[in-house]
Amino acid sequence: MKTDLTTLGSYAQTQARKMVPTEQAKTKEALAGASEKLLPKNDPDYKLDLSSKSPASPSAPSLPSLPSMPSLPSAPSLPDAKPELKASDFVKEEIKDEAKEEVKEVAKVEVKEGTVKKPAIIFIKGLDVLSSPSKSESGYAGVGRLADSVKGSRIYGWDQQDEIIKEIKKVALNQPVILVGHSFGGDSAVEIANKLDSLEHGFRPVDLLVTMDSVGFNNDIIPQNVRKHLNIFGEKSLFLNDGPHVARRHEMTDVKNILSPLEHTDLDDDKGNQYEIVKLIQDTLGKQISYSSSGVFRLEK
Repeated sequence: MKTDLTTLGSYAQTQARKMVPTEQAKTKEALAGASEKLLPKNDPDYKLDLSSKSPASPSAPSLPSLPSMPSLPSAPSLPDAKPELKASDFVKEEIKDEAKEEVKEVAKVEVKEGTVKKPAIIFIKGLDVLSSPSKSESGYAGVGRLADSVKGSRIYGWDQQDEIIKEIKKVALNQPVILVGHSFGGDSAVEIANKLDSLEHGFRPVDLLVTMDSVGFNNDIIPQNVRKHLNIFGEKSLFLNDGPHVARRHEMTDVKNILSPLEHTDLDDDKGNQYEIVKLIQDTLGKQISYSSSGVFRLEK
C-alpha cells in the first residue's frame, strides 16, 4: 500500500514521523549528560563512604520525673560498748554491794528488849467521836496537851495494844512505866497492865496507871503489878464507865478514885484533872512542874 502524499494531512504525518527520532536522540543525550554529572564515574577504585553519620533521628519526648521519696529517719545510734572492766573494777563493785548490804542490815536491827535507858510514858486515846476535837491529836485535845507537856512521851490509839507492849518491853527494868488512857484508851490501859502481869512478860511493873472514864467490861479490878492507880470517872456517864476501881491486892497497889461532875468528853480537858495527872507523873519521875505562857504544864528536872 502506498502513502498518499498529495493530501495535507498525510504530509504532516510524514514529517512528524521524521522528527521523532531526532527529538528522542536529543532527549537521550540530555539525560546522559545529566547522569554523568550526578552519578559517579565507573571507577573500580571507588568505594562507598559509609562513615558519614546519618542524620540524627528525632529524640523521643522525655517522661515526667517521679516525685522523690521522703527520706527515712536515721536509726538511733547504738550506745558505745561498755569499756572492758578490770579486775580492780570488780573488786570495787563487790565492796560497794557489801557496803549496801551492811547498811540494810543496820536498818533492820531493832532495839533489843530492856536496853532503852528512859521511862516509857504512854498516852492512849479513845474513839474520836467520844472526844473533843484537837488539831494536834486528831480528836483528843486534853490527852494531846497532856502528852505534849511531858517530854519523851508517846501517844497511841486504843487499838494499838501490841505496839504499846512492844515499846514498853524495850525499856530497861529500872525505868518507870506510865500508862494514861481516856475512854476506850483507859480500858486498853487496864488490859495492857493485866497482860504485863504475867510470866510471859516477867510480871513487868507499871509505876503509874491513870484512867479517865474507861469504857469496857471487867476493867474495874486493877492487877497487882500496878503500884499506883488514879481513876477519874464522871457521875453523868453511867453507860461509859465501870464506876470506881479496886485493887486486886491492896498491899501492892494504891488506888484513888475521883468522881467528877463533868461530861465524858470534858474530863481530859479539865484543868483540875490535868493538874492531878501531871502531879502524879511528877512524883513518879521525880520532876518539878512548870507552866508555859499558854498555861500548859511542863515537867522539869
